[in-house]
Amino acid sequence: MDSGVGGLTVLREIVKILPNESYIFVGDQANLPYGQKSPETVRKLTKRIADYMLKQNVKMFVIACNTSTAASLDYLKRILPIPVIGVIAPGAESAVAATNNNKIGVIATNGTVSSGVYQRIIKSLDPKSDVYSLGCPDFVTMVEHGDAGSELAREKVSHQLAYFHDKSIDTLVLGCTHFPVLEAEIKGAVNSGIDLIDPGISTAKSVADYLRSHHQMRDSSQFPQIKSFFTTGNQNDFTKIADQLLGKRITADHLSLGKEDVTS
Repeated sequence: MDSGVGGLTVLREIVKILPNESYIFVGDQANLPYGQKSPETVRKLTKRIADYMLKQNVKMFVIACNTSTAASLDYLKRILPIPVIGVIAPGAESAVAATNNNKIGVIATNGTVSSGVYQRIIKSLDPKSDVYSLGCPDFVTMVEHGDAGSELAREKVSHQLAYFHDKSIDTLVLGCTHFPVLEAEIKGAVNSGIDLIDPGISTAKSVADYLRSHHQMRDSSQFPQIKSFFTTGNQNDFTKIADQLLGKRITADHLSLGKEDVTS
């Protein structure tokens, strides 16, 4: 699940490693953006989607959203009867492995940045690391509006990432699953020697490692692979961006999760 379409960048990486599995993706566009909401609200929104997933008899729940991971991962691990994997720890581990000078930048939503979770995990793995975090909520909006690749996106990204010009970072974590969609703009805005870390890639490896070690990998001969896409928002808005991210046309259904009050 994700707050919108950005989590499809994680799904894309998981499918590369696990092409025989079946997938259900839910984008909660009706409640976008998550990054401006309270952690309690994000937990409630994420749990509603988890409850829906359980009714579909899934064997694993992947929180393909950094804000949801920060607010909900530990809670859902305690209460759900299936394994839950988030995107933050894999991304933090990849950043620590990639850096040469122990100076790591993190761009994310305001909710993820204020949680301090990337800094805590990175520091636990390498206490010598300096972590510089920057909230970039406008990036999510640009991706959801289909502005990636535009001059407007280039200008906004360059303006915001100027923050890192004097920080000497050699590694930058794309701490929101929407941000890999803006990879070209981000690369153009930072020094050429900076490694960009896409947590979706390391998350996909974590998913595969878990299924393999628990003997839950699916054999291609069992059933045909199925991918189902749902959005709580506008289906046309979802598919327009999803088609670009996945490189093919998809069909998305609308998902109503009821009227429970989860407003911040």
